[in-house]
Amino acid sequence: MMKTISQGKIFLSDQRGVVENKNLRRYCSFNFEAFNNPAKEAVGSLYALHDDLLAPNASLGFYTQEKGYIIVLPITGTVNYFDEKENETDIEVGECLMVFAEKNSFIKLKNPYYDDLISYLFIGIKDGETQPFSPHFFNVDLSEVNQLKPVNHNTFPFQLNLGHFHARGECKYALNQQSLSYLFVLSGAFEVEGRLLHERDGIALWDTAEIEIEALSHNAVILMIALAI
Repeated sequence: MMKTISQGKIFLSDQRGVVENKNLRRYCSFNFEAFNNPAKEAVGSLYALHDDLLAPNASLGFYTQEKGYIIVLPITGTVNYFDEKENETDIEVGECLMVFAEKNSFIKLKNPYYDDLISYLFIGIKDGETQPFSPHFFNVDLSEVNQLKPVNHNTFPFQLNLGHFHARGECKYALNQQSLSYLFVLSGAFEVEGRLLHERDGIALWDTAEIEIEALSHNAVILMIALAI
């Protein structure tokens, strides 16, 4: 029996918005600040997915756009985190920080290195339920290949997963059909539900009970966020 093609929308890497100043180069998957494109509207409660490069010893201070969760996932280098509740901590590569914040809460991210750029993913997910404003740390385990591994536990209103794949490695991920998912390629190339995705491409999928993923290159890494509708 032929598999029904799931409904989806691709967000290509080279069509992302770019915000740039002397301290920051930010690639935005969705509309942000001056970047506004009708085809780049947010995906459900996922309102931000930024791919950031922060200059040596530079800081980025901002007020949150929405009530909900902020997620910081270092790609290269340590990220120093500080917020208005005086939470201050370092986020290392191999760790993920998730924090609930009210709208217009102040947060600052800093590059602690004097000579090196750092890169990280910044993710924003809306949530109407108020939670304590305190950081949660999770370890990112990419040691097992060809599968999506959950990062956070199931008390959150979303599930963050990461997978490290060898070439031609495959997996299937079961979903509640009332959920919406967004996948983002961190490195390599993948075929996701019959669609070809290259590095830093993303895809939103909905109305599907299962996602089929196949890596097309070695040491390919993909992020998947499952969101309740």
